[in-house]
Amino acid sequence: MAVITQEVANTLLIPVYELAPGAITAHRNKIRDMLVAIAGKDLNLRPNQFIIRDIRWVEDIVGLASAGVTATVNDWTFTTAASATTGFVTVTGDRRMAQNRYLALYGARDLRLTYGSQASVTTNPYTTTIPQCVSQIKIDVGGGTRAIWDLCKVQGGGMAVDPAGIAMSAVIIPQLATYNIYYYKMIAVNSTVARIVLMGICVEPRGIVVSP
Repeated sequence: MAVITQEVANTLLIPVYELAPGAITAHRNKIRDMLVAIAGKDLNLRPNQFIIRDIRWVEDIVGLASAGVTATVNDWTFTTAASATTGFVTVTGDRRMAQNRYLALYGARDLRLTYGSQASVTTNPYTTTIPQCVSQIKIDVGGGTRAIWDLCKVQGGGMAVDPAGIAMSAVIIPQLATYNIYYYKMIAVNSTVARIVLMGICVEPRGIVVSP
């Protein structure tokens, strides 16, 4: 896959089923190594002094869980404010990354099947039960837009598992950096619901969340 950069990218996410076996792992490893290098240089720590883990919405990206800043569990459901207009709406609001915490975002999963009705296997949640209301994700870091991810190739109907898409370049959110994440609301109805998980890696010194 492509070299990871911090350049602004307006791109289609690549569905995981279009990638060769092992490609996602290799891509994630590149992102991990890059993030450890950034954090190590910034904090003057060796690689073995860091914990590397997947991101958690409640602790890592404040405001992204369904209950916003008051959330206590990882719930990936986001309900937009009542509005009959389309366009980008903020999900997190203006936030600042925690001290000693570094994030890299590299993809998204569409979780409508997970949240869909289990009562009837004949019900297709992509077309009837819970249609997706979001077509793009915009990620601002440090006051500027770092990426706009288009989800159209990820949201195909009739799939047996939750589809996911991978970005060719990661979005880095270093410690204390300001950030804001937006969804493009494409359905002009009130209080629409999005069920999307951002895929990413967190790097932080040992002992902050995971010990030793």
